[in-house]
Amino acid sequence: MMQLSDVFIDSLEFARGGREMSGSVPLASLERLADMLADRNGELAWSVRGGMVDAPTGGQQACLLIEVSGEIRLVCQRCLKALPFRLAIDNRLLLVPPGKPWPEEDLEGMAHDSLDPIEALAEQPLLDLVEDEVLLALPIAPRHASCEVPAHDDGRAAASPFAKLAQLKR
Repeated sequence: MMQLSDVFIDSLEFARGGREMSGSVPLASLERLADMLADRNGELAWSVRGGMVDAPTGGQQACLLIEVSGEIRLVCQRCLKALPFRLAIDNRLLLVPPGKPWPEEDLEGMAHDSLDPIEALAEQPLLDLVEDEVLLALPIAPRHASCEVPAHDDGRAAASPFAKLAQLKR
């Protein structure tokens, strides 16, 4: 069975050919996501589909549609416990060939409501595309709607580090 980390595409040819790929990726394979996860158990479903969209200046431009779904367990920034987070990513990426100018605000006039431009690569790692989309979908500071202050193993509330600093100043 081929690992997603072993899959590379020529992004322009993939899009122009209307190709599709899909599968699942273990959370343990997403190295840049590791620090944000409470655990690395489970996997995410992904699919990448190439296509063409109408450009506002006329003609067609290559794009990739990336979908990622599944549930991950983030670390709550308030209580440091696991926080279930549901992913349902559906994003379109406009492929900008090397050496071509990057589009400015004219993406609003495209056939789809929003396209994020990325550089078209002859050897685009699919794992990086999937992981980039997951990272961009995460909240900046994930936290429960309400949670308790972290406690020591003996059940006492953890002392504020600032209280300890105030004691040192005396």
